[in-house]
Amino acid sequence: MKDFQTFDFHRIFFGDLPYSFLLEILFRTAVMYCYTILLLRLLGKRSMGQLSTLELAIIICFGSAVGDPMMGKDIPILHGIVVITTVALLQIGAEWVINRNKRLEQFMEGRPDCLVKDGMIVLKSLSKNNLSQEDLFRFLRSKDVEQLGQIKDAFFETSGLVSVWCYAKPDIRPGLSILPEEYLSGSTYIAAGKTVSQSGAFSCRNCGYTTNYRAGQHFPVCPQCKERVWSKSHI
Repeated sequence: MKDFQTFDFHRIFFGDLPYSFLLEILFRTAVMYCYTILLLRLLGKRSMGQLSTLELAIIICFGSAVGDPMMGKDIPILHGIVVITTVALLQIGAEWVINRNKRLEQFMEGRPDCLVKDGMIVLKSLSKNNLSQEDLFRFLRSKDVEQLGQIKDAFFETSGLVSVWCYAKPDIRPGLSILPEEYLSGSTYIAAGKTVSQSGAFSCRNCGYTTNYRAGQHFPVCPQCKERVWSKSHI
């Protein structure tokens, strides 16, 4: 410890090992990389296409187990191979058990949550999954959705993806526009209590509740979520 110096930039950037060890790192990295690719192929496409609890766990375990033998001079490659092989076998075994036990699958993977039902946002599901309205709208825009009236159901899957079921074109109704706020003019926001200037369909800016109001009526508080901001519905 007497020879140790803080901010020894040679040690920080290059280390204390001979430069020839860099060639060993290249060799170690190539071996671990090839073996990891082989194991991932054996695990199958499901593990690559989703990030459920099990898939996230294996990524974390693989990252730690693969990285150490690549750089650690005191960690044999064989030890790393044994670790990631064990992790892969545990993953295969866990999937086999979970796929045959519905209750365990629901506990480990969770359940899909309905985010939109019949053109209205399910606010409890947004809160439960720590999603904002803009997070939801971003997902929906990626599905070529323009307004909530197009949607029959939208589910937040256990993989973190959003599945959207849309109405057939003849059944599409007016609904809340999901354009980003910067593309909406301030005049599109109408506060509760103001008078309806032109008859038509209007949507609650918070939950998407949509109904028709006649000219001369006053905008009420939303009967579904009690919010006070409306906008002209998108058709």
